[in-house]
Amino acid sequence: MNQDLAVFLVPFALIIGCALLAAGGLYFINIRFLRDARYAIASLAGGAIIIGLLEIILYGSSVGFLKEQQLTTSQCELDAESAHPEARQGADPAILHRAITGCMKEAGYEWDGNHSHCKEAPIATNAFCYVPTASFDRAITTFQMNFE
Repeated sequence: MNQDLAVFLVPFALIIGCALLAAGGLYFINIRFLRDARYAIASLAGGAIIIGLLEIILYGSSVGFLKEQQLTTSQCELDAESAHPEARQGADPAILHRAITGCMKEAGYEWDGNHSHCKEAPIATNAFCYVPTASFDRAITTFQMNFE
């Protein structure tokens, strides 16, 4: 997510999510800000969804699923160029492509050219051309990549 936009939106989303959770929770201890139990349950669910999405966005940013993927791509590029220095001079650039994609596969990523940034530049050093093979990491990274 764009840093400038996140700094502006996250506090408001946090306040709204907490307010919804509080209003829904208070209903069930007989402090009635809402009309009936359906609204309280909807308020609890809405607040939980907002807080959950913020957690995914902030947790994903702090742990760095996408950042880790970019670092791994850079490391694989360095390893491939170190192992095959002649390929950079134009001998056979496909050697670097195979070496980088093989390194990424060993690191737990697979090639996926569906992202728009990958379609712009479908090269092995483009981190947006890979997705993690682990399902949770894939879900978080795919979610993060939607905001890039």
